Amino acid sequence: MTRLEQVDGRADAAGARSQQPHPVLLTAEELRSVDDDGYVVLDGILTDAVCDLLSATTDEVWRREQIGAPAADLQGVQFCANLLRHSAIYDRCVNDARVLAAVAAFLGAQFRLDRIISRRADPQYGHQPLHDLERRRGRPFFKANAIWCLDEFTATNGATRVLPGSHLSNEPYLSRMVDPDAPHPDERVVVAPRGSVIVHSSHLIHGGTRNRTDRPRRSIHSAFTTPEVDVYTDWTSVPQQVRGQLSTTTRLLMGLST
Repeated sequence: MTRLEQVDGRADAAGARSQQPHPVLLTAEELRSVDDDGYVVLDGILTDAVCDLLSATTDEVWRREQIGAPAADLQGVQFCANLLRHSAIYDRCVNDARVLAAVAAFLGAQFRLDRIISRRADPQYGHQPLHDLERRRGRPFFKANAIWCLDEFTATNGATRVLPGSHLSNEPYLSRMVDPDAPHPDERVVVAPRGSVIVHSSHLIHGGTRNRTDRPRRSIHSAFTTPEVDVYTDWTSVPQQVRGQLSTTTRLLMGLST
């Protein structure tokens, strides 16, 4: 049993399920939010103990690997790419059945894991312009993101802002946008409890906000794409000893048989 299984209190529950869980795992209101708003908040996915473990592991990966200095526009943001290359602990941020059901509600029955990264916005940093402005709007969608909230997302600590409904059409969103860095009249800051997961269409216009508190805000982001889209991450770079600890679900989503 892995350290994560000991902390989480369960073994690979998702691995025994099919790769693409059916959206009946979502409530009618959650499905409405997927369709109309372009995002949904799923509560109670991670326990506090798992959030602590994932946060500590990611901080250690950052220190140990000395991942390069951030670009100027990422000052004050700790960013780690391809987390599965470092530890099978991050399997938990791929294979949850309810999260995959929300991804399936956006993308359909077939999809693949595109990438898994971490993002920590330190105090007074983390602001992003609203982005994905050039991405096509309207169904069918080809990419969805899951944000695993290792800390609570609040209105003041750098939570993601979205333009609800902007995944469906450019109007009126782009026509009312004066400056992508500035607040938008239609934006909504997505507040979410610690341990919840925000799943959203990557066709949704969104961006991080500035962390105005005195504590960092941590999250892990996993992205999924439809089969016809090239996967960003070369999953063969994940060491064999890590692959052997991953759930069947995660390996299938990576396109790996072992």
